[in-house]
Amino acid sequence: MNRLFNFGITELGILLVVCGLVCILLALTRRAYSPKASFFYGILMLIFGGLMWLLPRLSINREFLSRLGLLLGGVVLVSIDLVNYYKRLKCTVPWQGEFQEVSTYGRRKSGLSYGAAIFHYWVDGVSYQQASLDKRCWPGFLTSPFLKKFTAGNYYSIYLDPGNPRNFALSKRFHFGLFSFAGLIMLASFVLL
Repeated sequence: MNRLFNFGITELGILLVVCGLVCILLALTRRAYSPKASFFYGILMLIFGGLMWLLPRLSINREFLSRLGLLLGGVVLVSIDLVNYYKRLKCTVPWQGEFQEVSTYGRRKSGLSYGAAIFHYWVDGVSYQQASLDKRCWPGFLTSPFLKKFTAGNYYSIYLDPGNPRNFALSKRFHFGLFSFAGLIMLASFVLL
């Protein structure tokens, strides 16, 4: 049977490099929804695409490559939640904010939804309507965990970053997200294999 797409690791590496360049271009021209995230993921795609293109040209054991992939993937996924937690640690000033709605990214009826709670609040006469640093993932057919906890129009306690009032957290406790969970599974596989 003839396959329509017959990609090897080299071709996938080239494809990742092209996608990485597009993400970086969209970030630099400010056409991306989130330019910083687009730039970050573009750099990651460039690095991994370049490695996927380069590694088959070197004589390296495939078992070593798979273990290296588990290690790098695990570290990247865990670091996403750790960076978010570091930002949340700076949010120390108790404040009151009005819950507006839930912002979701890639909402699908049968898949996973990922989002944050949007609050409106005033700081020194300046109005802010921002999404929280607390991000959650939930099955798309269920109600958002934010809608279970908050009612639109009501005021709730939030914690502001005194150096940047655009950043706020809903709580001070550490939260393991989906990225950390997947990253820890990859790191455990690296250790156990």
